[in-house]
Amino acid sequence: MYLLRTLSPGKGTRIVLGHVNYRTRGIDSAKDQAFVENIGKTYGYETYIHVHDKESGVTGFMGASGTRGEFPAGFEKKARDIRYRFLKELSEKTGAEAIALAHTADDQVETILMRVFEGAGIGGLKGIPRETGGGIVRPILDVWKEDILACLKNRKIPYRIDRSNIDTRFERNWVRNVLLPLLVKRYGKAVKKRIFTLGERFRELDDYLEAEAGRWIGRNVKMSVGVGFRRKTFSALPALLRVKILQRICFDRLGVVPNERLLRAMDGNIADGGPSSSVNVGEGWKLANRYVMALFAPEKTSRGRSASPPILLATPGKYDIPVGPKGVGIEFVWEARGKLSPPQAKRFAAKGDAEVFDADGLTLPLTVRPLRAGDRIRPFGGSAGGNARDGEKKVKKILIDRKIPRDDRWGRPVVCDAEGAILWIPGVLRSSHAPVTPETRKTARLRIRPAK
Repeated sequence: MYLLRTLSPGKGTRIVLGHVNYRTRGIDSAKDQAFVENIGKTYGYETYIHVHDKESGVTGFMGASGTRGEFPAGFEKKARDIRYRFLKELSEKTGAEAIALAHTADDQVETILMRVFEGAGIGGLKGIPRETGGGIVRPILDVWKEDILACLKNRKIPYRIDRSNIDTRFERNWVRNVLLPLLVKRYGKAVKKRIFTLGERFRELDDYLEAEAGRWIGRNVKMSVGVGFRRKTFSALPALLRVKILQRICFDRLGVVPNERLLRAMDGNIADGGPSSSVNVGEGWKLANRYVMALFAPEKTSRGRSASPPILLATPGKYDIPVGPKGVGIEFVWEARGKLSPPQAKRFAAKGDAEVFDADGLTLPLTVRPLRAGDRIRPFGGSAGGNARDGEKKVKKILIDRKIPRDDRWGRPVVCDAEGAILWIPGVLRSSHAPVTPETRKTARLRIRPAK
């Protein structure tokens, strides 16, 4: 009710009310619904009610008298999932710009304490975010419950109380009704503000780490058959930043949500694990040590086979190439550019995630396909060693010489010309085809990066 009071619509703004009746508290649930419907009619707000079917998952019950009922394990999460799904569907249906939720400063303090007991990291200790994906906003997250109640009382604004909020079987209710009163009694009312401020400091620290992690990933992470970086470079970073980098890679590039235990295991594997040790990350991915590199790669890379079919690069542009589980992949960017000197081309390709060719020397169209056992390449500069056949070398021997493990040799994407000759194995080497020379006038610049 306080949130609704603060969201007085301006010109051209409309407010829509959404309410979920779980039917878990007998007549109290029916009275809550009637109250919301009456508020909507009184103030002229569009009101949508979702009456939940108890057979579909949420079956807890508390009698009308407020007596304790039966709430199964996981009740709160199931109820929250139902509520958020309804609100998102309602937002899409009504064309809403935002979903406003009424989390308060007290909710924030409770959340931070619960995260402490769960052993959360910095990202968890910052508490409830002011905004989250899907247009969710929390406009009164800085307002304390006692100030809200005082405002409602002074302005004679009616409201209802959910009696299940006093049931200490729920963890949040125990923190709210048992732990926090003890802390306030021992340390004074200011203890809640101190906990709230602590969450704000963690938020600032997490924002800083996010920015630093993004910069480090942009400079150091390479893409091929997976996501890799140098172990020594990574291990020299502060522990907090290492964990944030791993978290960002998992979130942004693998579609994995790691907990603190998994993050610590991955960090320890990179720093102290053997040259071939690995950690299962989940969702079809593993983190494996590969000599001087750490590599996030699909758990199974079949010799000579890959799930991704050949992809035609007919013209300059951007092309998404699937290389891992859940459609996670990489993006090839082909740019048609002008003159570039050989030293400039060398600097452009220094990290291994880009390469430059003399555009007039290429046989088009280009193709990206998985690397296969038996492939051969004509190395640029002829420095790969091995027995030559028309200047070509066995890719297998090159990969062995470069200490690329057996499991990571096959299936990585390679660029070929129209005649099937391998032009570039990203992260490994390029061929001698279409080199950039002082006479080059037009260049084809290829770059590999994470798909968005």
